[in-house]
Amino acid sequence: EIGAGLGTFTDVLAANHLTSKPTAQLTAFEPAGNLYRQLADRLTRNHGALVQARRVVIHHGYFTPTHEQFDTIIMINVLEHIEDDRSAVHVACDSLSPGGTVVLFVPALPWLFSKFDRAVGHHRRYTRPALTRLLQEERLDIVKSQYLDVIGLLPWYLLNVLGGVQTVHPWMVQLYDRIFVPVTRRIERLWPPVLGKNILMVGRKSE
Repeated sequence: EIGAGLGTFTDVLAANHLTSKPTAQLTAFEPAGNLYRQLADRLTRNHGALVQARRVVIHHGYFTPTHEQFDTIIMINVLEHIEDDRSAVHVACDSLSPGGTVVLFVPALPWLFSKFDRAVGHHRRYTRPALTRLLQEERLDIVKSQYLDVIGLLPWYLLNVLGGVQTVHPWMVQLYDRIFVPVTRRIERLWPPVLGKNILMVGRKSE
């Protein structure tokens, strides 16, 4: 996982993926010192045995080209923070083993770009065609491409684009996660949205 942050998703991967695959290894990269410390504390606390066995490896720094090959590379809310996203995708894809996959989760739709995006260090928001081109330039096959969080479009537009909100209070996030996220998941499972606040895309390298 590139840009593991506080380890929210890393924790889930370690708990579910590693327990079901006894030989699997998880490597997490995080360049920000304050986030890395919290990431390391969290993974050591929750998965100490896996960390000690080197099945969970935590790196303080940026992901750079290595001779090591990975079968899956994940970037969740990371690519939009990187100015040269094309180079970042190239480095990631170059480190994939044949048949490996890249999983990207990014903010969607340039017309939703707001002061909040700027405040949290976003360089851009994506469209599916633009993100598809990034992966296809690396000769990856697109195996999944989907907009997500259609319900969040209107609140985001009203609060952030029109309202100019630059901070989000924790209680707002908790309220949204508790009420709207479960509803959104049910709806999008039945009817994949044609637009959404985020994009999930998976690309696969040929064998």
